[in-house]
Amino acid sequence: MNIKNYFKINYIESILLVLSFITINFFNSTLKRIFDVFHLSESVMFSISYSIPFIFLFTFIFYQSYRKKLVFNLLSIKISPWYIYAVIFFIMFNTIILNEYLSSLVPKDGPILGNMYREIEFFLKEEVKNPLPFLSTTVLLAPVCEEIFFRGIILNGMLKSKIHPFKAIIFSSFLFGLTHMNPWQLVGGLFIGTFIGYTYFITSSILDCILLHIFNNMVATVGIFYTINHDILLNENNPFYMNILVIMIGSIFIISGSYFLFRFKRKKMKKI
Repeated sequence: MNIKNYFKINYIESILLVLSFITINFFNSTLKRIFDVFHLSESVMFSISYSIPFIFLFTFIFYQSYRKKLVFNLLSIKISPWYIYAVIFFIMFNTIILNEYLSSLVPKDGPILGNMYREIEFFLKEEVKNPLPFLSTTVLLAPVCEEIFFRGIILNGMLKSKIHPFKAIIFSSFLFGLTHMNPWQLVGGLFIGTFIGYTYFITSSILDCILLHIFNNMVATVGIFYTINHDILLNENNPFYMNILVIMIGSIFIISGSYFLFRFKRKKMKKI
């Protein structure tokens, strides 16, 4: 099939999509009032309000693609070899640890960041009072919706537009972090999103990205249930040399594992 028929997206279109997502999210409070007439529980409303922006955007994108007869191959759920899963989950574990440290460097006090951090803490404390809907949304719904949107649509579309993979991965990850609307998750979105995007570039499987995202959110959610500030191996209370040691070891694992994945992709391309 002619590659020109594939769904493609550029930098500007990616930004417009994300701005549309943020705008719809902004009006979610109004949408909640509309759904109040159905007398739904707060837990159900949490899941519905989270899904609404994705439903609007997915419907719009799929309709436009159908109307223009574009090929949309984002839902690649092929299974990777077992050793690839061993590598990507090992890298992801180290990435999560380093992300905890990087995110902890963002200040949590001050007139702006302090208030923002307290609001996030309050939101999390309220949501964990209903663990089942919170877990189902955070661990299942969020990874599926966000990976289809950011990796399946934006990153995939940018790669089909022949944008350099490195630029496409970094840019889509930045947009991913930006939609979380706070500096701590912006760091995490960029750092962790970059590796998930890299995995998509290597395996071309949205399933692999969803599984990695589920794993990340499970680790984060477990931490939230124990303490809002869930820095485990890396935090400011540890000796400086310990933080440096963990960072160095984690970085070595991430770099060497990523190189192994790159070689895997090169060998796969040669067989085609």
